[in-house]
Amino acid sequence: MTHTDPVHDNKIYQKYSKKTLQNKEKNKIAFCQDFELDYDRKRALLCLSFPLTDENEVEILKDVIEGILEQNVSLALLAIGSEKNQAFFSQLHERYPEKIAIIDNNETNKRRLYAAGDIFLNTSSNKACQDEMKAAMQYGVVPLTPKLKDMSDYNGAKEEGNAFIYKEKSPWSFFASLIRALENFKFPYDWKAIQVNVMAD
Repeated sequence: MTHTDPVHDNKIYQKYSKKTLQNKEKNKIAFCQDFELDYDRKRALLCLSFPLTDENEVEILKDVIEGILEQNVSLALLAIGSEKNQAFFSQLHERYPEKIAIIDNNETNKRRLYAAGDIFLNTSSNKACQDEMKAAMQYGVVPLTPKLKDMSDYNGAKEEGNAFIYKEKSPWSFFASLIRALENFKFPYDWKAIQVNVMAD
């Protein structure tokens, strides 16, 4: 992927920066319209853009997906990965068409996903996952991730940290950290502080 940022990206619906983060919401509205997701400002848009493969440990997401979909969330992911995992998410899409979008894997869709997304689901410390996560962070997408270099767990009291960190390979730690992220997402001022921490200078 060509690394870019939402200040200069001509492929996204609306450009924005740290100082104009309110414009990120316009991208979310347009993305939900384009991909037939129910839009709600209070509903977090979860996203992932790396291949859905066992190597990338997507099992950690699959193990708790029913619990995740009971939350006030939507999920958007690229149609890329193993046949088994693509079939799994396609079946979920059929059950929850208003909550799950499976989008074609191309550069424009990927950047629009980042511009719209609230939380990036990183299931592994693999390089492919890290590269996509870091690209998404440029757009203010807050990562849910195992502990990695340069990633620090968000501390609301100090307004420090740039991620919600879970214990690697633990579905329940993954789920608990997502719930913590969603609790913070309910407070727009706090969430904006995390986004600013996430976006590169």
